[in-house]
Amino acid sequence: MASVLKEVEARLGEGWRMQWGPPPRGVYLLKEVYMAELEEASAYCGEGDIVVVYIVAALEGGLNVVYGRVKPGLSKCPMATFMRRFAKSEARQAVKTLIDFATGVDKVPLFQINPELIRFAGLCDEYPVVCEDPVVVVSKLVAASARQQRQREAEPPPRPQTWLLEELVKILREKIELDAGFVEIVKKIVEDPERLKGCYV
Repeated sequence: MASVLKEVEARLGEGWRMQWGPPPRGVYLLKEVYMAELEEASAYCGEGDIVVVYIVAALEGGLNVVYGRVKPGLSKCPMATFMRRFAKSEARQAVKTLIDFATGVDKVPLFQINPELIRFAGLCDEYPVVCEDPVVVVSKLVAASARQQRQREAEPPPRPQTWLLEELVKILREKIELDAGFVEIVKKIVEDPERLKGCYV
């Protein structure tokens, strides 16, 4: 348990203090549907050093942004809450810190993050996929795909073997310039290409 708490403390950096117990009320960073129920977590509490961790960015004015994988409440599990106070002007940094922890340490996918918090913190420029309506995102992806398709169609088709043919013609011209007898060899090859295959068998 102590190693988990030290790891969380190290990842968060300075300014965070830990207290035992559930977090204060607030707005959850994760959509509630993706947070585990307390009963689910309680089933694992008797096994080893399990501790339920919450991280709270306490914004000036009384708004708490709470990150945790389990819905807070009464539980048999020990709970540790890491807390740090932020000025209201630091809302962007506070929410970004929690998102970085959730996605970097716990590997939470972005679609589980509460889009209202991202909008509130002014982070839509960094997480546009989360902020925008899914229908808008899909339509943008379809439009981008269509644009790429039109660009591919507008480009001239690649000339896969013509460069090879051009190189061969260039080499033949050089050989003919150096040795006039080479013209006779080329004529015989053109008249009977099968004869050339016989040289390589």
